[in-house]
Amino acid sequence: MLAHGFARMHARSEWRVAELWSFAPLDSRRRLFPRETMNSMSQEILSIAIFEPLQGHEEASLNTMRALIAALSTGGYSRDVLYRDAKSRDQYILLRHWKSEDARRAALEDSEVLPCWAKLSHEIRTLKIYETLEDALAGQPG
Repeated sequence: MLAHGFARMHARSEWRVAELWSFAPLDSRRRLFPRETMNSMSQEILSIAIFEPLQGHEEASLNTMRALIAALSTGGYSRDVLYRDAKSRDQYILLRHWKSEDARRAALEDSEVLPCWAKLSHEIRTLKIYETLEDALAGQPG
């Protein structure tokens, strides 16, 4: 049961949270990201998962995560960043920017990606998944 949480998080459809770059003033974003890039980024879906390796699987889980991130990138599905909690050192925060909902769905069927998720299900314990967050500043003045 613990092992399947991480793989299940990728199958859920309500993973929309504020884009990190949206904190920059609009004028700055226009200079940094041409219109085509901003439109493409607005279709992205930011998924967040917090997990910890199971005891004895620390190195294996990081190797599997590297393979998963590489497979998703090679397939053009997402761009990922993995952080480690500086205080606890055993908790990781994964930020995944899916290219789109279609890309996320396609990744769930990719033969290069599926073995990584299956392997991770035996190497990590998912602590928290953010799937129903929304832009807290959307519609706010300023």
